[in-house]
Amino acid sequence: MNMRSSIISVTLLFCVLSFGYAQSPCNPHPLFNSLPQHILSDCEEKEFDKIQIDYTDKDGTWVQYEKSGYLLKTYYTFEGDWEKRPSNAMIFQNYIKAVTSKGGTVINESKSAVLLTLKLAGDAWWIKVQSDQSGTYAVTCVKEESMQQYIVLSAEDIAKEIKANGKATFYGIYFDTDKSEIKPESKETIEQMAKYLQKNTQVNVYIVGHTDNTGSFEHNQQLSQKRAESVVNNLINNYQISASRLKGFGVSSLSPVSTNTTEEGKSKNRRVEMVLR
Repeated sequence: MNMRSSIISVTLLFCVLSFGYAQSPCNPHPLFNSLPQHILSDCEEKEFDKIQIDYTDKDGTWVQYEKSGYLLKTYYTFEGDWEKRPSNAMIFQNYIKAVTSKGGTVINESKSAVLLTLKLAGDAWWIKVQSDQSGTYAVTCVKEESMQQYIVLSAEDIAKEIKANGKATFYGIYFDTDKSEIKPESKETIEQMAKYLQKNTQVNVYIVGHTDNTGSFEHNQQLSQKRAESVVNNLINNYQISASRLKGFGVSSLSPVSTNTTEEGKSKNRRVEMVLR
């Protein structure tokens, strides 16, 4: 394997993304193909996990943070002549070229790993490629997103929270990044909100949208307002809740419940609340 042929051997697989993850998570990979003379030997897939990003920058400062979301880690074994195995530099340059050619960036490169980030089809990917000079390597990819909330507040739980706190907080209402359209997996949570309102016909509420502090305050205020209004309209149109009982408001990042310096904290701040009027 020569350097010229190797450098062009890793490409981004846009066609795979259009099919989602119903296929095998290992092969084809949602982002990359593999290098020549390598086989996919193993993979790990998790609906939600974290990747640690840590390195020493050019000023000698130790940088450490983490990203969370859908995780896919793939392992590739070299099957060619041992004496002709690719160096770490060759492996890393393949992935650097594949990512940067599509507008991605290199976060850091060391002798044993390269850290990359890429925005693709509206998703933010964080990528770590590691190798030990044996020609084998591993690729860890995290598609940044919030954790799916499977435990949903029931109508009875909502009533208890409203009585105790004057509000109920929901993490089971989902939107794509920077969008206000409610995703289908939000249905169960909204159904329970509707059941509470149907059982408590004397109750009037504010539906309040919250964001983290990523981006400008003004943009997030508009986004949180639109998201709150989407929930209001869903309750009115699909569950016949009277419009006079509901008011939607967006408050951007004005009322955090956690830090905005970590992804975990930001995910807690992105929420919808039902507040008693």
